[in-house]
Amino acid sequence: METKTEKKLEKTFKILSNTNRLKIIRLLAKGKKEITVNEIAEKIKITQPAASQHLKVLRTAELIKADKKGNNIYYYINTQHIIKQKENIDQLFHNIINP
Repeated sequence: METKTEKKLEKTFKILSNTNRLKIIRLLAKGKKEITVNEIAEKIKITQPAASQHLKVLRTAELIKADKKGNNIYYYINTQHIIKQKENIDQLFHNIINP
């Protein structure tokens, strides 16, 4: 039987298996901490609507957050959620290495 943690990890792995979503996470994780959808689209060379769709998926999975400032929405890593997922991944591999 799958645990809640296993289901969350599976969802995270599926979401990050998409190259563009992985690129977005990497972009947000380095350099600028907050970035607009247009900047994301330009930097990873996809259309703005495609970037928006990927951002929606990442937000739904709680991997990123967004704040509206003036006319722009700025996206950034949801550090708390990423740390929790990393702990879950570490535990998974710990169990594999140390059965």
